[in-house]
Order: sequence, then C-alpha cells, then structure tokens
Amino acid sequence: MTNYVRHYLAAVHSHLRNIIRVWNSLPKSSVSVEHEIKQFESMHPYPDRVGLTSIFRFSQATLPIDYLRKLFVDGKLYHPRPSQFNDPFECRPNFRWPETAEEIKGIRNHLIKVAMRNGKSRKEAEYFIIKSMAKEDFVEDAIYGAVSSALGEIRICSFTSSKDNLLFWAHYADSHRGFCVEYNSSILPISCAFKVDYSNKYPEVTYPVPNDVRGLKPVLIKSSEWAYEGEFRTIFVPEAGQQPANDGTARFLSGNELINVYFGALMEEDHKKLVLRLLELGPFNPGVWQAKLSKRDFELQFVPIENINP
Repeated sequence: MTNYVRHYLAAVHSHLRNIIRVWNSLPKSSVSVEHEIKQFESMHPYPDRVGLTSIFRFSQATLPIDYLRKLFVDGKLYHPRPSQFNDPFECRPNFRWPETAEEIKGIRNHLIKVAMRNGKSRKEAEYFIIKSMAKEDFVEDAIYGAVSSALGEIRICSFTSSKDNLLFWAHYADSHRGFCVEYNSSILPISCAFKVDYSNKYPEVTYPVPNDVRGLKPVLIKSSEWAYEGEFRTIFVPEAGQQPANDGTARFLSGNELINVYFGALMEEDHKKLVLRLLELGPFNPGVWQAKLSKRDFELQFVPIENINP
C-alpha cells in the first residue's frame, strides 16, 4: 500500500471520528449545507422533538452476568458494532463516485490537500494523486474500503418508542422470557438518540464524508420493512471528542436514566431475582413491573412490583 493510500485512509477515519462535533463545525455560510442539516434534523429528530419522554430497550435475561452487572451496577450502556446486528445491510452504504469532470476535479483537489496535511509537498501530493487516480477503480475501491471500515467501528445502541410491541418481546426479549428497560429520554446520553428513517432507497455515501451530522445518514437509514420498529439510536465513535463519556464499548450513565424495568411474562424467577439483586447494588431507583398476558386481548398488562429501594 502506498504512503498516499495510507494518508487518505487515515483521513477518512478522522472524518468519521469527528462527525459527533456537530454544531461546532457547521459552515454557517453555506446555504445548501444548512438546508441539508435541517433536512437531517427533520428526518432524524431527537425523542423530545416527536413528543417522547422515554424510550425502551429490550434484552434477554440469559445474557452473561457481566453484561447485566455493567448495566445495572456500573451504569454502562453497551453499544454494539453494526456487525453484531441482525440486519446484514447495517452501515453498508452504496459509494457514489463522482461522475462529472468537475466532481472528479474536486475529489482530486481534496485528496491533494489531505496528502499535504499529512506531510507531503504539493509536488509529491499531486504526483501520488494523479498517478493513483489514473488506475482504474484503484482510488474508488480504496476509499470505499476505508469508509466501510470506519463505519464498522461506530458504536450503536437501539431503542424503540413502546414497551407494548409483542414482536419486540418475541424477537428481542427471548420470547417474553427477557426484560425491557425504560429510559428517560430527556437526559444525556439518551436525549441525543436519533430517529431511524425507513426507506426503499438504499443509503448512499459520497467522499469527502461531511464533517457534521450528515455523515451519520448511512447509520440511520434502514429498509422500510423494518419500519414497525420505530427505532431510535444513540451513537458514538470510540476516541472521538466532544461526546458523552464512554469506555470504547459503552456510554456511561449518571444514575437517573432508568425509569422502569419490565419483566417478561415468561421470565424465570431466578432471572428476576438476579436483576433485582443487581439493581439493589447499582445507582438506579427504577420502578419494577411484571408483564402478564391479557386473558381477553392480544396485549400485555403490567403490574407493579414493590419498589426495591424504598
């Protein structure tokens, strides 16, 4: 791999690590950019913008005890990588390579600047860029690989807007044997969850990757077949600055985010006792509820369990 390729691979990673720095890096003078950012905010609003005061996350009760302890005792909300999700299309956008001469020139000039920022003289940078772009698909494939690799490092935690969805209890809570946690969406980091947009149009990414929220679009678009989930996502990029504290795999919670914990209708007693014991050791003071199957309708009823921390 040439030094030039290494230069712009590193630059792509740097772009994506910095996309959380949203409002501090907005080019205020650009009308088109401001319009696109407003469009992004309209398509991917925070929970409070759509009238939600809380959002929900379903889990299996059979997860390793270390995972449960980190959440309920240590206050660490795990964010998996896209590769751990159940949708193989996650964060795999189509890369649109510039088509017009003007767009190609813009890419060439941008890459020259990237190489120069990484220590190359203008003459050296121009030589590497012109030579590399002359090779069919060489630069395009390398950039696509770098963008895909960087997107694969993003950490995502998924939530939904309702605890009553029977499909969620079946798919994500081990057929009602797991539990559901209700989070206060007016408190960081939950308040910064983005709404997922569902579309029949496959997500597309261009290079250079925008150094603001627009760079998150490939992470927030799913097939319309998933629309029933009504998903929200909190996102962070390990080692990026200006974002809520994290340890590289999880975001830190303050102790006020957990509002309620709901036990599945078929959750085993030993698993309930384990969760209750962990809650007693942790910083949270949520309400605890037991889900029960309705005898008359296809719905769940929730009965309160005495507060564990009176």
